Amino acid sequence: MFAWMSKSASKNGHRERLRKRFLQGEASSRTDEAVLELLLTFAIPQRDVQPLAKSLLAQFGSFDKLLSADAEALCKVEGVKTNAATLFKLIDYLRKRATDSKPSESQPECASLLDSEALPLALPERKLETPGLVETKLERLKALKPRQGTELFGKAALREAIQLLPSLPDSVSLDDVREYLRKSLHFNAEETRKRYAAYIARRLFPDGFADEALRSFSRNGRFSAQLKEVCFYRFCKAEPLMQNVLTDLLLPALGMGRIQRDRIVSYLHKKFPQSKSLHDCTQAIVDALVAGGIASADRKQISFSARPVNPAAFAFVLHSEFPEPGIYEVAKVESNRLLRCLLWTPERILDALYELRNLGVISKISEIDSIRQFTLKFDLAGCVNHLLKQGQTL
Repeated sequence: MFAWMSKSASKNGHRERLRKRFLQGEASSRTDEAVLELLLTFAIPQRDVQPLAKSLLAQFGSFDKLLSADAEALCKVEGVKTNAATLFKLIDYLRKRATDSKPSESQPECASLLDSEALPLALPERKLETPGLVETKLERLKALKPRQGTELFGKAALREAIQLLPSLPDSVSLDDVREYLRKSLHFNAEETRKRYAAYIARRLFPDGFADEALRSFSRNGRFSAQLKEVCFYRFCKAEPLMQNVLTDLLLPALGMGRIQRDRIVSYLHKKFPQSKSLHDCTQAIVDALVAGGIASADRKQISFSARPVNPAAFAFVLHSEFPEPGIYEVAKVESNRLLRCLLWTPERILDALYELRNLGVISKISEIDSIRQFTLKFDLAGCVNHLLKQGQTL
């Protein structure tokens, strides 16, 4: 009985911490997995819902696709009952209603959501009493319109992001970040600099603020090579299509070490048969792969291979994917889709975990019979702080 009570108290304490961190605005509480886990706690009262949250994201591909799925498809997932499916559809309904509603003067401007690639082709006409406010209202409507519809993207902007990230202002405000990027980007046209600034801010800081963890990591010159991998990871997280290309095309061809560019075009054509920007998207995908140090490319083909696991980049990505201190299964790291997208040698993942343990990043690793687990003692910010104290060890 006492063991049951202890387990129940621990579960309740974990849920309380989830809610507290969310209300306090902690970065780790804003990931898709953390938000989904918090939602599930309101629908499933007596169960550890973190594994279910991971499973749902893996099956549906993203939080947005999960919310958009119909209730019948949701209920087919083991562990999802009517309560959870209803909650997801309620959230989906509320976000669609908020998107479709007209912006008012009291609504905050969400410029971080501005992405001209994803804006609808036509915006509804509105009669304004003051003609001089037309452009202002239109810009606000664009800023409030979330990214929707096509998953295609026409520009990578990852090379520029990696170059400018170490010199970003010491501020969590995305407005400050975008303004700095707008002034610092090398393009002549003002509108081009604005667009690129929006791309970079959205992809590197998807939670809506410039987190200290990435800014601190980028400012340390010892991590300049690893910064490419970390930025590529965040790019992939922000662009699900990039994950699909890696898992569907590059990973199966890892033994051969190359694919033709035309294969990406054909792949995109099957997914988006009506699109006229397949070649632009293909070029953006290739640019991101090259900028992230994942592949090299010429006019006809893309070359790549399994890559060594760098401890600092691995630690950053690991603590991003498993944001809370706790005990996790090694298998979940080995099968994690975003970690696989970095083309790290799968057989070296366990060795990399042991290396992080030796560096004090991980508390311990246990391998007993078929059970392989590791224990994280930091969140992402704590992990980066620890890495920065390692001197020349890494």
